[in-house]
Amino acid sequence: MQGFEFSFGSPWGDLELVNLNPDLGEYFGTKEGVLVVKAPGDSSLPVHSGDVILSIAGRKPTSPSHAMRILHSYEAGETVSLDIVRKQKRMTVTWKVPERGERTLMRHREREDQSRLWLVRPRLLRMHQV
Repeated sequence: MQGFEFSFGSPWGDLELVNLNPDLGEYFGTKEGVLVVKAPGDSSLPVHSGDVILSIAGRKPTSPSHAMRILHSYEAGETVSLDIVRKQKRMTVTWKVPERGERTLMRHREREDQSRLWLVRPRLLRMHQV
């Protein structure tokens, strides 16, 4: 399985996609699309881990990188529909591409959260040392 991860301050957060192989396709009930392995936790993109993206505004992604190119092709403020399979049911969700300021705010939050982890980890390690 070929995977693709896009991160660091984008409206897609740490979205991770992979191609469907025949076994996964059978499990998810579709032979086409890309599987969302990791959904962004702090993004407005309405996909969940385990979703299969069938099309983005009618455009069918043939690979994870193709899906990302399609997502990148939309401008801030545009509303995009995504046809997905979630829990073996086909549905359509909509997504409004965030403004540039919202993207920067997400990047700042990500950095802030990472900084807090580095501050907390040494304290926790010291507490558990015997």
